[in-house]
Amino acid sequence: MAREFGEKNLVLAVRADVAPLARSQFPAAEIIPLPLREKRRLVNLATVNVINCLPAWLRLLTLRADAAICLRSMRAYLHTITFYLPRAKRRIACENLLLTTPRIRRTAVENFVLSNLKPTLIPYPAKGRIPTDIEANRLVAEEVLQRRVSDEEILPTLITPREIFSKNHWLLCPFSSSTSRDYPAESWAEALLLLLRHYPDAAIHIAAAPNQAERLHTFARAIEAIGLKNITIDPPLLLPDFIQNIAEAGLVLTVDTGTAHMACALGSPAVIICSGNQTGVWVPYSKNGLQKWLTPPDELPRGAWRKYFTPQKVAESMLEILAKKNCASRN
Repeated sequence: MAREFGEKNLVLAVRADVAPLARSQFPAAEIIPLPLREKRRLVNLATVNVINCLPAWLRLLTLRADAAICLRSMRAYLHTITFYLPRAKRRIACENLLLTTPRIRRTAVENFVLSNLKPTLIPYPAKGRIPTDIEANRLVAEEVLQRRVSDEEILPTLITPREIFSKNHWLLCPFSSSTSRDYPAESWAEALLLLLRHYPDAAIHIAAAPNQAERLHTFARAIEAIGLKNITIDPPLLLPDFIQNIAEAGLVLTVDTGTAHMACALGSPAVIICSGNQTGVWVPYSKNGLQKWLTPPDELPRGAWRKYFTPQKVAESMLEILAKKNCASRN
């Protein structure tokens, strides 16, 4: 949409922690940060978020737009309010999936705006060739642009803020936002030890979000105890610098988390171990074949994916991706 309508005509309302990345990707657009807090501290979480978002909401109220679109298909009522604040000729989104488990406040807000503002709500897509959340974005974009949008156009893409200089280190980002999607430290270590038989000079960097720093040091001690040496703990980075780090890594290793999607959007070689909880919704996809998503079979019992993806299987996937990367470099 920025390409067709002009980036200077684009206004993006995004979470405050994502705002630096949005500014680096869309420097000519207006970025409105939403300081949404995820966890309650002393005061009711909804109250804090409403107060924090008031300046952004006031700015949105002053906007006049040809179209307001929402690319979030799981909308809590604060997301719904944000979407409907600008004065727009058209409002376009996919159905709100959270309404399948209705709550009083969420349903009341949704019903009010549906009755009074008459948005175009597109049915959420069934599972198909690409993840349904990406397909949902395609449907929204096609409604706005009034034309067919190809896979190449809709699959996530990122640009780096600076020229890429390959550092040939391997970047391991072991944590998701939920520990239920994390792969055990000892299994990562065993897989990497198998891989280092073929690449003995490889340098391994590990990284995590700022609020995961203590866990990362514990993780580093655990993998070093198993015999993995030459480990560097990267300091926390702002998202633009973090995507630069991903782009310059010789291999990215992670679980189903933001790092995985950034690696795919950058085209970086990656092996991603998935719990299978979101298979078909956000994963898997690859634009250039250099990202391998390890997704468990549907019939596997819940929680058995960690034992299913043995260190040997993970190491074999790493060797496969490195071979593909080397072949692509020669060509």
